[in-house]
Amino acid sequence: MDVSEKARGIDISIVIPFYRGEKFLPRLVDSIVASFQASSGNLCVELIVIVDSAESDADHVFMLVNQGITGIANLILVVKRNEDNLGVAQSRTVGKHLSTGTYITFIDQDDYVGLSYFSVMERNLPADFDFFLLNGYVEYEQYHNHRPVFYYNPGLSFNKIAKVNFLITPGLLVFNKSRMVCEFRQVSADHPGSVDWACYLELLSHSSFRYRYIPQKILHYVVHAENYHQDKSNFINSQIRTIGYFQNKYPENRSIKIKLASLQFRLKRHLGMIRLSTLTIKDIGGFLSFIYIELFSPHNLILLIWRKWSTLHSHRPV
Repeated sequence: MDVSEKARGIDISIVIPFYRGEKFLPRLVDSIVASFQASSGNLCVELIVIVDSAESDADHVFMLVNQGITGIANLILVVKRNEDNLGVAQSRTVGKHLSTGTYITFIDQDDYVGLSYFSVMERNLPADFDFFLLNGYVEYEQYHNHRPVFYYNPGLSFNKIAKVNFLITPGLLVFNKSRMVCEFRQVSADHPGSVDWACYLELLSHSSFRYRYIPQKILHYVVHAENYHQDKSNFINSQIRTIGYFQNKYPENRSIKIKLASLQFRLKRHLGMIRLSTLTIKDIGGFLSFIYIELFSPHNLILLIWRKWSTLHSHRPV
């Protein structure tokens, strides 16, 4: 259902998966409206809400969102209800296929945007990049404090994402839709949580991409008790299963295979899953990959030499 006719081409589509989110969604919608009204209004924005909870009525969700955007030109609303509960990954994919924007992003129902969000977008989106990496704040609901997501340009690479899941929400990425090479997948039904991480791994497994880092803090990622990654054991198990998926997807890519084997070894060791009594060939291969990645990558080798030099220097006799 659409709230108005599309008078012009859509510049950016914002896909919002909705699951029992009545207490979260109004804040997100209010922040989008406030930011849009604070901008020049040059962008045409499409809000796509995918209702994924069986007990939620699509008409009710439509009214919940529509009452906040009624009468605002160039702000389009689309609400679709899944026939079955698909999960956040597939709901994002449903929204992607429905979207008509040149650019697309995926904002979770419990996050929200800053006042300058659309003003910053207006200045950046016409540039020719595969995607944009946004900055923002991580807000800890329990402790009533926040910190920046990035303190400096993080520099995206497969290695960095594989080692640390620091891209904590897909809302930090705004894709040129025609060049979006990744999909959202929930690899493990038993252990959800690494859906976003899987998307980043797939995105960065491609050898060439062009992106722009936007340092202004314009997205708010809210950490609360219901976040999947709060359960560390569940999240790491989800990551291990995600690695298995990528190992099967890229069997001939030796570089990615070594990186994934190293990562899998580190994660399994973190959970105490590596034991001599149950050691497998894969575990041994993971250990050797871990040694190779950790000791022989240029960055780690330089760090090792610097630490050795610092130790010797600090103990030099006077």
